[in-house]
Amino acid sequence: MAQLTETIRALFEGAGSGSLLERIVASMDPVAWTLVILLSGAVIVGLFFSLTTRRPFLAADEVEATPQMLLARLKQEPTRLAPIAIISRLGAEATLELLEYGDQIRTHEWRYKWSSVREELIHLLSQQNAFGPTYALARYYRSTDKQEPDTLRIRRTALIHKLGQLRYLEPDANGNPAQLRVRAHPAEVQGDLGFEGETLWLLADEPAPPPQGPIVELEMIDFRTLQDADIRIHIRRSPAVGGGFRLTLQKRHGFWVVVDEQIEWVS
Repeated sequence: MAQLTETIRALFEGAGSGSLLERIVASMDPVAWTLVILLSGAVIVGLFFSLTTRRPFLAADEVEATPQMLLARLKQEPTRLAPIAIISRLGAEATLELLEYGDQIRTHEWRYKWSSVREELIHLLSQQNAFGPTYALARYYRSTDKQEPDTLRIRRTALIHKLGQLRYLEPDANGNPAQLRVRAHPAEVQGDLGFEGETLWLLADEPAPPPQGPIVELEMIDFRTLQDADIRIHIRRSPAVGGGFRLTLQKRHGFWVVVDEQIEWVS
C-alpha cells in the first residue's frame, strides 16, 4: 500500500514538473498525432452542433411541431399562425377538424378571433380544385350525399358558410329567437337545413309575417349552369343591424362549394 501511494505521489510530482508531458509528447509517432487531431476535431464539431441545435429541440411551444401538437395549440389560440400556414402545415383533413372545432365555441372572445381565421381558411380551401380540399369542404358544409337534391345542398352550404356548422343566430335583446325564411320555387324539395330555430318555407311572392326577432333569409337559387349557382342570404340581427350577401357556388367532383362572396348591403 505504501509503495502504491509513493508511486502515485511520484506520478503527480512528475506531471507537475512537466517531465511526464514531455515524455508523452516525445513518445508519440505520426499515427498517434493523427488520432489526437481527429479526436479534437470530433469534440469541436460536437460542441458546435450541440450549441446550434439546442434551441429548436428545447423550444416545446414553437410552431415547428407535429401536426397533432400544432392542431392542439391552434384549438387554444386560432391566431397562432396565418391561415395559409395552417393549411400548409395541417393539410385539408386536420384543417377540417379545426373548422369543426372552432364552430362549436360560442364565447365572444373566441368568436372574435376565430371569425377572420375561419373565413380565410374556407376561402383558401375553396381555391383548390383537388379532390381532398373539395371533399373536406363538402363534409364541412354537410353536403356529401350526392343523392340529396342540389337545392337542399346549396341552401345548407350557404347557411353553414355564413353561420357556421351550428347554424345558429343569437336571440335579440328581448330574448326573441331567430327564424329562418326560405324563398323557394313551388317544385323545390323542402327538407331539413339544420337551422337552430324555426324554419319557414315561402313561395317567391308569398307575404311573410312580421318578424318577431332576428331573421335569416335564403332567396331563390339562380342556376347559371348545372355546375354554377348564385344564392342570396340576408341576416337581420335587428331591424337596424344586418347585411345582405350573394354567394357563388360551383359543383366540383359532385360537391357544391362556395367560391366567391360579395356584400350587397349592410346596415
